[in-house]
Amino acid sequence: IPCFGPSKLAAELEASKAFSKDFFAKHNLPTAAFKNFQSGDHDAAYRYVEAEYAAGREVVVKASGLAAGKGVLMPQSVEEAKAAIKEIMVDK
Repeated sequence: IPCFGPSKLAAELEASKAFSKDFFAKHNLPTAAFKNFQSGDHDAAYRYVEAEYAAGREVVVKASGLAAGKGVLMPQSVEEAKAAIKEIMVDK
């Protein structure tokens, strides 16, 4: 059966939010401000959202890759942001 699909790079742009954001930044493509955190970096992520909310900015929280239905979380407070980080990075 003839079929077509994206290249490996194009598929990774869709599958990994962290890869996409890093790619956009590397190539000076417009994208919202972001910060990626690795597994185990939840304390750094907590500090980041505390600083963002203290500066009057809100955040969104997204697990990179297939998010098992979680998608993008849009917390309304620093407490909700920290709970989202815990859900994605600690509780998994």
